[in-house]
Order: sequence, then structure tokens, then C-alpha cells
Amino acid sequence: MNGQLRGKTAIVTGAASGIGRATAALFAARGAAVLAVDRDEKGLLELRDEVAAAGDELAVLAVDLTSAGAAERVFDHCAEVVGTPDVLANIAGRAGDRPAADTTDEDFEFFLRTNLGTTFALSRRAVIAFGDAGGAIVNTSSTFALTGVAGSAPYSAAKGAVSSLTRQMAAEYGRRGIRVNAVAPGLIETPATRAKIAAGVFDDLVTRSRPLPRVGQPIDVARVVAFLASDEAAFVTGLTIPVDGGWSSTHFRG
Repeated sequence: MNGQLRGKTAIVTGAASGIGRATAALFAARGAAVLAVDRDEKGLLELRDEVAAAGDELAVLAVDLTSAGAAERVFDHCAEVVGTPDVLANIAGRAGDRPAADTTDEDFEFFLRTNLGTTFALSRRAVIAFGDAGGAIVNTSSTFALTGVAGSAPYSAAKGAVSSLTRQMAAEYGRRGIRVNAVAPGLIETPATRAKIAAGVFDDLVTRSRPLPRVGQPIDVARVVAFLASDEAAFVTGLTIPVDGGWSSTHFRG
């Protein structure tokens, strides 16, 4: 698998921590030329050093993806320092727990902007950059987009829209050789979830109710993203693939 992505040039967002960090490092290890993007410059520099220590390399760009013109800046920088991209991994996003009645207009706009808006803007720019040469986009949805979970209305709605966008763009650009898929992570141990996992907050809702009871790790998702970005998935498009230990598709008793 070491050369799975050799010859690919990839943009990975949300790369300073969690799933994005694991994805950027794995892409580099598997041979891709990588531009790692995040607003956390310190985290990006730490990632670059970590990847270099493993004998690989990647370029980094610190930018707030919700800012005006961010997508154009990302793709222009990639072309300048890494090369014209043919893979986009949209990992950046924000989670949060809010029931619909407690969601303000500002809350709703925030979740749409950080999860759907950035994905749309970068994906729109990607199909322009890919041209007629083809390419692959891998988005990040959520298991909360696949099944109803109380208390997460704006986040679930935004991630559901990401899955819908994934299908739509697969239909629109497949004839140009552009594949568009998504991963739907379940409970994954990241800096954002680690404290709650340690406190047992998710034990009943998630961990004990799925057939694979361990907590997911960022690398579990990154490996699926790498597959979808690679030529091994050359006949796969328009799908949202759960990476959740079976939580969204099964009910476990025991």
C-alpha cells in the first residue's frame, strides 16, 4: 500500500489535528504530493515535522477556509508549491450538539458555513482545477447524517447536505472522469472528543450499541479516504461510506 497514491497531488483540509492530520500524513506516506491546509499554523508545522521524521514530506498552508476567496487561495498555492491537484480531501468541519429549538439563526449559519459552505467552495474550485484530466473528491459527512440523533439538528442537517452534494457532483462530473465520494465517521477519538470519551459520555449511545465496540481512531477514517482517493476506487462514485464500527447500520444487544 506504500505507493497507493504515488503520482497523485492532493489537498487535505483540516490537517492540523484529528482525521485531517491522519489523512495528510497517510497520503504523504503512500506517495502523494500533499498540501495540508488548516487555520492552525502551529498544528500544521508540527505535522510537517512529524511527516519529515517519518521520511516523507508535505507542504502546508494556514488559512481560514470560511474567509472570502479561501478556496482560490488554496488551489493557487497548491499549484505553485506542490503542483496541479487531482485529489481533494475535504476533512475540515465543526461538530456540535444543539436541538432545533435551541438553535439560533447564527448557530445554523455557522454549521452550514463550516461544514457545507467550505466543502462546496473547495469542491467547485476542484472541478475547475481538475479540468478534463479527471480527479477525485472525498468529502466528510457523518453518521449523524445517516440516522436521526436527538440534539444535533444543525450539524446533522449540514452533514446531510454534504452527502447530498456528494451524490449531485458525482452525477454532474462523472463523464469528465471526476469521482466524488464521502466518508461518514462515527465516534472517533480526536482532540475534540477525547475528554468526553474518557468521561464515558458516549458509552451507552455509541460504544455499547455497535458490534465493534472500540472507539474509532483517525487512521481508521484516513485509510478509507485514501482508498477513495486512489485508482483502486476507480469505479466508485456518489457514495457516502460509514466508518463507524457498524453503528449506523446495526443494532447490537449484549
